Amino acid sequence: MKYSIIIPIYNEENNIQQTIQKISTVLNKSKIIYEVIFVDDDSKDNSLKVFNRYRTKKTKFLVRKDKPRDLSKSVVYGFNRAKYDNFIVMDGDLQHSSIDLIKLLSCFKTNSHDIVMGSRNMVNHKKVNLNPLRFHISNLLNTITNFLFDLKLKDPMSGFFIIKKKIYLKSKKKLFLIGYKILLDIIVSHSTKLKIKEVYIDFKSRDKGFSKMRLKIFLQLIYFLIIKYLKLKLASKVKVNL
Repeated sequence: MKYSIIIPIYNEENNIQQTIQKISTVLNKSKIIYEVIFVDDDSKDNSLKVFNRYRTKKTKFLVRKDKPRDLSKSVVYGFNRAKYDNFIVMDGDLQHSSIDLIKLLSCFKTNSHDIVMGSRNMVNHKKVNLNPLRFHISNLLNTITNFLFDLKLKDPMSGFFIIKKKIYLKSKKKLFLIGYKILLDIIVSHSTKLKIKEVYIDFKSRDKGFSKMRLKIFLQLIYFLIIKYLKLKLASKVKVNL
């Protein structure tokens, strides 16, 4: 199997070196065929300069200049330029570890899943390195999401996953493409039930830079959930009437 790793970034100059080195070390050791595509959302720092200093033959740096800045749009920008048939999406801030990447790959290679996702073990806020308020909000959103879309996922908000290219292509035209939850967007946009496997990961706290979780992102998520739910309900009514 061959993999295109899509890493959306914005002002991540402090984390690019380690991201490249950690991924390269574990994947080269495992003799996995891959490419790493950083999709930069028109950063204002020295991300490109740092990348050029530590780039390898298997890394690429793409700049998405279209506005507004948006993680989902950046991920899809990378998908559309990837050369392999399996996509991996992970953060560029080191919160997703290369060790967990190997865990996801092992599960994906040995099973016939459409998606393998890295899920946080939402037992308590310390376990997942979140402050108490964000932990409880995340749990509430997970519960609401599962209820609205008839899912049984432990962490439907995950941004760390492996997906077959063909699954993305079948969902592509229906994607909402606003906000940070591109995986959930793909899952609820797909016309048939997907084979999804969750693997617990060790979600890291951010060492450098600033978290991008803001009120705007939260409101975008609520908007996304409402619109996608209403569209699905409308589509189901149309099918019944037909």
